[in-house]
Amino acid sequence: MRICIDPGHGGTDPGTEGFGITEKNIVLDIAVKLAKLLEQEGMEVILTRDRDVTLTPNERTDLINRSQCDMVVSIHCNGGPVSAKGVETIYGYGSEEGKKLAENILEQIVKLGVKRRRAYYKLNAKREDYYFIIREVEPVSVIVECAFLTNPSDNRLLSSNSFRKKVANAIATGIFDTLGTDYSGKKHWADEYYERIRKEGLVTDEHMLDDEVTWGEFAVVLTRLLDRMEGES
Repeated sequence: MRICIDPGHGGTDPGTEGFGITEKNIVLDIAVKLAKLLEQEGMEVILTRDRDVTLTPNERTDLINRSQCDMVVSIHCNGGPVSAKGVETIYGYGSEEGKKLAENILEQIVKLGVKRRRAYYKLNAKREDYYFIIREVEPVSVIVECAFLTNPSDNRLLSSNSFRKKVANAIATGIFDTLGTDYSGKKHWADEYYERIRKEGLVTDEHMLDDEVTWGEFAVVLTRLLDRMEGES
């Protein structure tokens, strides 16, 4: 199974902005987290971008169509009036598999406490799929609008690394539900060790356990440990 994960926007196209954060950065983080979760389960994953680069719509769809993937999940954040909030997913007109995938992902993100909006399709004046990423790609594709950056409560959720990790896990669960295969969100071998240093206050945020650690980050953790040891002596 080969899945394409498409973080929307990027580079000179920031997408929606709200309360100091930008869509292109939020969706890239969710996409990278999702890719790692799927790879841990043995899936082959293609990312349309893994860094902050500009892709034209045609470059994006050409990359997807050349990848020969089985399905596409395009990740976005919504924008609108301050009162608008919640998650919605979009699938291609007449695609039963796309509808199932969109509904399953929606169900899983709603479980995180995000307001349910809808899973739907949208057509243009020619009675074609309105969204380019759905209309112009060959595999089954869905768009996930995770929440509204322009809504204060949704924005606070999306600003949290921990919540973005949960969204990635929810999307992965929705994918496996659609495929009819088990997904345990299986634990990393180092989970118990990482949780221990978090409880001890040596790290204060959640990270993917296979992420690279910079010397600066290592220095912070080591300094906290040395301070702890000096306080106990």
